[in-house]
Amino acid sequence: MDALMPIANFLKAKERTARRRYYIPEAWNYFGYPDYERDSARPNELLVCPYHFFRSCLEGQILGATETAGSEAGGVHAGAGAAGTVEADAVAAEDLTGQVIYSMFPRCFTAWTHDQSGRVYPGTFLKSMALLPLLKEYGVDIVYLLPIFATGRKYLKGEVGSPYAIRNHYRLDPVLNDPLLQEAGIGVEEEFKAFVEACHRLGMRVMLDFVFRTASRDHDLILTHPEWFYWIADRAEACFTLPPVENIPACTAARGKSLKKLYGAAGIEACLRQFAHPPSVLDPERWEEIKERQKRTGENILTLIEETFGITTVPGFSDVLNDPQPPWSDVTYFKLYYDLHPEARVCLGRHRGPYPDNAFHGYAPFILQDGACANVHRGNIPNQELWAYLIGVVPYYQKTYGIDGARLDMGHALPPELLGAIIKAIKAVNPAFLLWSEEFDHHNAARLKHDGFHMITGSLWAVYKHFAEKDFSAAAVDRVFPSSLPVAAAMEMPDTPRLAFYYRDKRRIETLVLFNYLLPNAVPFINNGLELLERQPMNLGLDNSEAGRYVLVKSDPMYGRLAFFDNYCLHWLNEDYAWMRALLRKAKHIRAYFFDLIKDKGSFMTALAKQKRADLLKLGYYAKRTKRGFIFLANKDLEKATEIVWHKELPRPFRGGRSINLCYRVGELTDVTWPVTKIYKLEPGEAIIVRTGKEEV
Repeated sequence: MDALMPIANFLKAKERTARRRYYIPEAWNYFGYPDYERDSARPNELLVCPYHFFRSCLEGQILGATETAGSEAGGVHAGAGAAGTVEADAVAAEDLTGQVIYSMFPRCFTAWTHDQSGRVYPGTFLKSMALLPLLKEYGVDIVYLLPIFATGRKYLKGEVGSPYAIRNHYRLDPVLNDPLLQEAGIGVEEEFKAFVEACHRLGMRVMLDFVFRTASRDHDLILTHPEWFYWIADRAEACFTLPPVENIPACTAARGKSLKKLYGAAGIEACLRQFAHPPSVLDPERWEEIKERQKRTGENILTLIEETFGITTVPGFSDVLNDPQPPWSDVTYFKLYYDLHPEARVCLGRHRGPYPDNAFHGYAPFILQDGACANVHRGNIPNQELWAYLIGVVPYYQKTYGIDGARLDMGHALPPELLGAIIKAIKAVNPAFLLWSEEFDHHNAARLKHDGFHMITGSLWAVYKHFAEKDFSAAAVDRVFPSSLPVAAAMEMPDTPRLAFYYRDKRRIETLVLFNYLLPNAVPFINNGLELLERQPMNLGLDNSEAGRYVLVKSDPMYGRLAFFDNYCLHWLNEDYAWMRALLRKAKHIRAYFFDLIKDKGSFMTALAKQKRADLLKLGYYAKRTKRGFIFLANKDLEKATEIVWHKELPRPFRGGRSINLCYRVGELTDVTWPVTKIYKLEPGEAIIVRTGKEEV
């Protein structure tokens, strides 16, 4: 790729005549850019010429970088379409726990109020690539991007809509195209190529988030393939809901007896009769007229269908029974099969719909919770054309942009045949391509490993709010250690409450960050905003409620906003940013120093981590062969100090000599020899690391 240089050249040419002044957070000036002004009305911000600022950043911090990663480093060059080596795939999986992933939502990551209007200008690839060296400073190896594709315009949630409501899987979101570059005709495609190139130059790989089960309600495919979607009467859309199923708990999977109860539930007949045939079936002639009109006028195709046929795409919904969350009004399910799965036919029995077509037992094509779990409930007639469309998505981004990995959102809920074909197509382009499954249950990791995945999301994130409990450490270890694949070591996820919402004390945050980075069989994960101690969640999807939207003070401009749906900018002016930035650097350094132990499950001291203590947190490793190891200890009490009697608290290999070595204490890397007979006073909230040996950390 060579997309960066044309952008830098344009910015350089433009800066000579530009008069524009542009506010940025002072934190963005990590490289000592000198040509700025200050405005007393906006402290901790800088006024810069944007062309000169971004050109200086690209030329000074990125174009001169010598590291390479991913496709640029000899895997698969963008556009080449050639395969790497099978051996590379094994290396990618083995080394993943030595990497740090940064989760970036580009629309939000560099959003800012760049002028006096108060408008929040969305983040762009240009602004995001300018901050990549900051991520490198945190020790980031993989930049994971939430969906960056063109999104729907109908049934938006919030001000701007969700990135997961994808309108076209083969088009990038034009919002991410920086206005500065639009003047030169540099589109979002070239800008994203430059972003990937910048990551590779800095030694970081790029991973994208892909969604194959759902789409925006007004997906572009409706124009050519309305039969690939499920439809309901327009009048039923506002009050659409699936019938409750009696005598089963909330969030029960639609299988076995529960499936029978679903199709026998009161209101199931009325629910199924809400569904409708696609417009191409209802009135083929009028449908052709509507298509021609859309091509002439550019009107939204779904709006035209609703006005003409009185039908609309069915809102999405959870794939479990009696889920209290409301329908997903901004997305709809793809029709992966042209017929109803056999188990549902048996459940319906003699209760046939009013139509002669037997594909859906006499009803118009419909989908309920069971149909949303196509990994379990599959029809007999796959929608092969749609499958081909979906199978080609990731290879397109591999070949066009040189991306290095993908997270498959709810990929485990796809038909195994489709998921297998997607992975096969990916591996044909690059066997070393990283694959991340959204799977939360680590018990399913063995199957996913067999399928070709390298890591899973897991559920470690759900443990961190329970830090005060005696079995916190044991619970955390149980979420990662037994997994057949590495788990995301996430203190927060894009869908969860923030770490800084649960914990305000820096000592507690320091303990949790270090603990998280020292876990076995895990990949440290930074959610954008964690480094800023952001408190406002991006979404309310996991372990949250509507009240979680309102955690900021009312005077905060971002009060009540969610980055997934609204114009939102991170709190780049947070005074604690420098402290957190330094902590992330230290955590990565410590993990790297001890990585030969951390990557070896046999060195992990499971019994030590599973001690149930309300006062003390412990985690440790020891390799018998090399006689090398370390112990992490932290005082969980923020009020009282605790005395460490070494021969009681340390495992035998660490207390055999006359002294022990402290390599981390009082928030800093250190090298202190401490007599094993001398009690150590662990201050409230203090964390320390004790090691064997005395080499420099």
